Amino acid sequence: MKRRPKIEVTDSFLAGQGHTRESYEQLSKAGRWSVRNREKHREMCKKTVAKKPEHYSSRHRKYCLMQNYNITEEQYTDMLKAQNGCCAICGTDKPTGKWKVFAVDHDHETGQVRELLCNECNRGIGLLKDSPELLIKAADYLLKHKNK
Repeated sequence: MKRRPKIEVTDSFLAGQGHTRESYEQLSKAGRWSVRNREKHREMCKKTVAKKPEHYSSRHRKYCLMQNYNITEEQYTDMLKAQNGCCAICGTDKPTGKWKVFAVDHDHETGQVRELLCNECNRGIGLLKDSPELLIKAADYLLKHKNK
């Protein structure tokens, strides 16, 4: 088997990989290998995920719920049950979007989780900067032009 030349781990190489010398040294042996062999590591991960997509999708969802909103999958399920399986704004029971699940709405300033929304409602209030004043102005505008 042909051996590849060993990659020189310089400070500039590490910076390009998003690491400092200190953060690189704190990684496990496998972690340091994955930094030095980024493309090969990505290919290996893709193959592993392709074998069990449902398992890794579920695992990723659990991770994202905790990382982004500090809630468990059980807490998400409890919130959905409390909302009768519907969007807290429009009441639809059919979530849309890429993942076909309700979005966890939260206050961007405090991080406080509010309720679960369909993709359209979540994006709508987000595009209006979570501003009640802008939402009221938008509603007034729509009412003004209704049935003209």
